[in-house]
Amino acid sequence: MVDATSTMGTRTPNGVARRAPRHRQSVTRAFTVGGAYGFVIASLHADGSLADVNLIMAKQGSTLRGMAETVSSAISTGLAHGVPLVTFVRQFADLRFEPSGHTDDPEIPRATSIIDYVVRRLALDFLPLDDRTTLGVLTPLERAEMAAEPTPVPLV
Repeated sequence: MVDATSTMGTRTPNGVARRAPRHRQSVTRAFTVGGAYGFVIASLHADGSLADVNLIMAKQGSTLRGMAETVSSAISTGLAHGVPLVTFVRQFADLRFEPSGHTDDPEIPRATSIIDYVVRRLALDFLPLDDRTTLGVLTPLERAEMAAEPTPVPLV
């Protein structure tokens, strides 16, 4: 039996994509944004890094579902070719279109769009706190903790 992780999860100097292995672990989250229901499936490489993203909206055949599949395909292709997740978060966070509004995720109580929610969720799950702080993607608890920290007084 051939281990798919040894051949499919590598990136070579000649620019070959780092594809997700055939057999991989993933994290699936159900979510709602402004009443729209969907799933985000984040597949992982053997080292635990993000391999690809599938965004599935519950309403079959809708324009929203097609747009979600297109965006998840673009993110997955970018990740396979070495585009860092930070780039996608910077590009797509705060993107505004309907549906938007309240979510069922206590770490991201409001989203300006489904894509905004998804990239923020991915950032919370896969980016270190320093990167997320720079991008402004923090949980309500992290924001409260940062607000409670005393600010250093500059030396004159």
